Amino acid sequence: MTEPVPSTEAGARLLVGREAEIARLEARLLSGGNHPTLEGDNGVGKTSLLQVACYRLRKRSEEGGSAKLFIPLAEFFQPDADCGVDDFVKKVYLAVASAIVDEYDVLKKHASRLPDVREMKSWINSPLLHSHSANASVVGVGGGYSRGSSANSGQGFAEVGFKVIIDTWLRTLFPSSQAGGFICVIDNLELLETTSRARGLLEAIRDPLLNRRGLRWILCGSRGIVRTSVSSPRLEGRIAEPVEINAMSDGCAVEAVQTRIEACRVDPRAVPPVNPDTFGYLYEILNKNLRNAFKFAEDFSFWLHEEGLTGTAPGDRAGLFKVWITEQADKHNHDTRLGNRAWGVFDELADRKGWCSPGDYADFGFNSPTAMRPHIKALEQQNLVSTLMGEDDDGRRKTIVMTPRGWLVRYARNGYHLPA
Repeated sequence: MTEPVPSTEAGARLLVGREAEIARLEARLLSGGNHPTLEGDNGVGKTSLLQVACYRLRKRSEEGGSAKLFIPLAEFFQPDADCGVDDFVKKVYLAVASAIVDEYDVLKKHASRLPDVREMKSWINSPLLHSHSANASVVGVGGGYSRGSSANSGQGFAEVGFKVIIDTWLRTLFPSSQAGGFICVIDNLELLETTSRARGLLEAIRDPLLNRRGLRWILCGSRGIVRTSVSSPRLEGRIAEPVEINAMSDGCAVEAVQTRIEACRVDPRAVPPVNPDTFGYLYEILNKNLRNAFKFAEDFSFWLHEEGLTGTAPGDRAGLFKVWITEQADKHNHDTRLGNRAWGVFDELADRKGWCSPGDYADFGFNSPTAMRPHIKALEQQNLVSTLMGEDDDGRRKTIVMTPRGWLVRYARNGYHLPA
């Protein structure tokens, strides 16, 4: 299971070891103040945490455990460097409109006031929309208007005053910042490639989205990216300092896989290809990256099947796994071609837990980032490291991280011992 856990009761049971982080995120959402943010290494489990936190907030609202109503939108928003701000805003508003229609029965039970959504429901379900050019009135609010038809398109949005309608509905449903709202998530900010692009997007949506009543935002991205992206005077008083999501402890990782085994077990006699203790060993090899550990556990499971070894006694599978992972590490190490200086950078990076920035050049024995760059490039070409987003005009803000292949090579170079 390499996908994030779902935003369901089953997903909530699968997520272990994250109670403190979920509590911090929930507290920030409930405060009604600045929009919360999360950051952490890729594969550490940020999206799963978001899914479960959103589910729990909604469940608490529906069960009467909170006076505030929170409804997560059905999907997270993924930033796209090729998507303009206007298109992004329209996408959000359409998602909110769909949520109001789809969640109307829930809203009817919990919201203090309700708009009339019949017009919008008809619009969403029809390729034509009935545009309303009216004297200061909007759908569901009242007042005189005249009707016409136009295509259900971006132009139709402008003609009908679509965003004005949704804003009015949001104020009706959530009359104050303490009433709750729809939870909107921007996940994987690093997809924008540079922090300046990410900051530009956030600054551009400050007024049309971040300042909107009834919308509570969560911003999520890789280590260092969110913190740098939100460092802008225009975003002060709008976005909170990031909640840092670190790797789970070894014990929690073992518990996580045990929980998944029990959830997926259909035969009480079935034995998993990778038992929890073996998974914990793999988790250590891969620098405590949960997503990567699940991926390699799956690869080993396929190998067992392909080699006709699925009938191996449970007690022997741990030994088979160590043989398999050693062969994988040896192959990657043998296929890697680097000069001595690049190997030195690689080993130092591994000793630093697999993370650095070009600004750390002196720690690697270089006089400047420029002198270090060719060796980082060599590591990138061998897929031992990847470089995450940075400023367009300041390479020191880039983040260099070890890849799963890099950690396998490190395992081989370290004599098949776990990291210290």
